[in-house]
Amino acid sequence: MRRIVCIASLAALALGAALALAACGAKDVTPPVQDIDLARDQAARSEIILIKTAIGSYAATNGSLPPAATQQVLGSLADSWPANPWTGAPMAPGDKKGDIVYTPGAGTSYTLGVHLSDGTVYTSP
Repeated sequence: MRRIVCIASLAALALGAALALAACGAKDVTPPVQDIDLARDQAARSEIILIKTAIGSYAATNGSLPPAATQQVLGSLADSWPANPWTGAPMAPGDKKGDIVYTPGAGTSYTLGVHLSDGTVYTSP
């Protein structure tokens, strides 16, 4: 008797869950991984602002742009070096998610960006 009640309870729970998902509609349910990637993308965009500030400090102190946007070159100019939101390691140049893209230009112009989850590079304003 207990076994029948238990099976009936499980069936009722399964039916309730199925109805709840059907009521939401498949398009309304966002996969958790997508939300996590969006949050990591936003964190990466925010983290490069610290690197941008360190580049400005380096240029003001040395009269030229830094040769690279790395922790070794700019770390002393940042309170704490930003972490890659995907790996947790310090942000560094590269071509994977959360990696820095830095290209010095003429004079004091440069581009600074970060690789995002969708494969694009966000360029800091």
